[in-house]
Amino acid sequence: MDIAKYPSVSLHNVAETVPAEWANDADRLCRVPATVGERLNEVACERVRHPTGSEIRFVPRSEKDTIEITLSAVERTRVRTFWGSFQPWEPTAIGPEPKTLELTIPDRLTELTTTETGRFDPHVCRILFERFHAVAVHDISGSCRPPAATELPDKRYLAYGTSITEGAASSATHMNYVSHVARNCGYDALNFGCSGSAYCESSMAEYIATRDDWDVATLALSVNMANTGGFSPDEFDERADTFVNTIAEAHPEKQIICVTLFPYFDDVTESGDSEHANAYRDALRSIVAASPHDTLSLIDGTELMPLSGLTADLLHPGDKGMKAIGDSLAKVFDSDQT
Repeated sequence: MDIAKYPSVSLHNVAETVPAEWANDADRLCRVPATVGERLNEVACERVRHPTGSEIRFVPRSEKDTIEITLSAVERTRVRTFWGSFQPWEPTAIGPEPKTLELTIPDRLTELTTTETGRFDPHVCRILFERFHAVAVHDISGSCRPPAATELPDKRYLAYGTSITEGAASSATHMNYVSHVARNCGYDALNFGCSGSAYCESSMAEYIATRDDWDVATLALSVNMANTGGFSPDEFDERADTFVNTIAEAHPEKQIICVTLFPYFDDVTESGDSEHANAYRDALRSIVAASPHDTLSLIDGTELMPLSGLTADLLHPGDKGMKAIGDSLAKVFDSDQT
């Protein structure tokens, strides 16, 4: 790991870099350290090496400076270059061959006469990555610096969960529910979703517990265990109890919301098993009720979005569902702060 190799930028939601397997002299962005990932299940170990919610951030030292950032990805994917809260007209495609982005502050943003520009300073360039494929940095050049604390949100929201947390069926990374919560509440976001592999593992709980760079959190637990993981409600209860209380015990002053299963096919189809789904919800509800930690609370995932917010697989929320979840969770955070 050598994040210090890039002192002129900030690598957000990146714990370390490792050599990219598909390119020479390139650094793959990873959301958790390898020492944590290697203790997770095989799928989660790979998922946390994908850049869901990761960003490269910098501020040009002058409005005329051009910054060059060379990237590649193991397969064709897209990045989106935001300036502060202002999104780009369209995404940029990258792939296995290195591609250099040439970035200068857009002219009209240099002429702004208002300070009502959202939670980020508009001079902060933010390269947002999708969840689908691994990404690596080859080179960064030009006169720039990492954003100052005053140019960023002053609170951070951490989210753990499944592919739903990663935003699997949202149309873009900034359209998942984690991003909606962050925008609505004025937070920065740390996304630790693990598609198909959020098994409430103690190594992930211990890692989150050691981090002190977040203020509020949601733990969406866990349709992966209920659906494809093969865990009984009793096994889920044991794992989730340890997971939730490990984090809450390490951060007794921080608001942590546990989210039960969102509505999905087990609730509404002939072949589904609503009793199984509700047993999971009841288990998490009991864990939170029995916890000695006052800042730990629970919200029923079925109340956060309508069934019509799902995609046709009746599992993953689409853009409508993601917005509904984000808006609903943001109201919970806002109400608890008033």
